[in-house]
Amino acid sequence: MGFFGQLTNLFSRSGRDDNRMKQAMDHAHAKHPEKAIAIYDLLLNDNTAGPTLRARALFNRALAHSSMKNDQKAIHDLEEVVSMSAAPENVLAAARNQLVRVRNRVQRGRDRAESSTRSA
Repeated sequence: MGFFGQLTNLFSRSGRDDNRMKQAMDHAHAKHPEKAIAIYDLLLNDNTAGPTLRARALFNRALAHSSMKNDQKAIHDLEEVVSMSAAPENVLAAARNQLVRVRNRVQRGRDRAESSTRSA
């Protein structure tokens, strides 16, 4: 994006939201999920956020929670995305897949805990 495109983004609502989303994703990729979560929280607490932004922020926040092994919060966010009728199909599909992965990880942890309790 050129200079004028970036400048326009600074002054438009969607541009600011896109910039925040990118900033949060950069934090997540840099292994700072707690910083990313704080930005996703800001986006989600904005009552004017549209369904696409909400779905993307929830999904990405779920990934950040999952990376921190906070599976219950990740599951909650993913379930919320899956229940959104206005979420983009690609976000819905990714949320469904991630929800299965996180639930499977939780179940494997429970199975290991039960197995170690029985053998003790």
